[in-house]
Amino acid sequence: MRQYMLNGWLVAALVALTCLLGITAYAEVKTDLPRTASLGGSGDMEGQGAMCDLAPCDGIARNA
Repeated sequence: MRQYMLNGWLVAALVALTCLLGITAYAEVKTDLPRTASLGGSGDMEGQGAMCDLAPCDGIARNA
């Protein structure tokens, strides 16, 4: 009987840990979305400037 209780507590702890990790991952992705969306190149000059920060723009012709 004691073994069944310990197994139950172990399963409950694993489920709680999985839920906490999922919540943490969701919160990190949710806060990171605005930054990654701005790097997508929406056609404005700020998007192109952000792309130039990632790669050298010396030999790259910019779109007008």
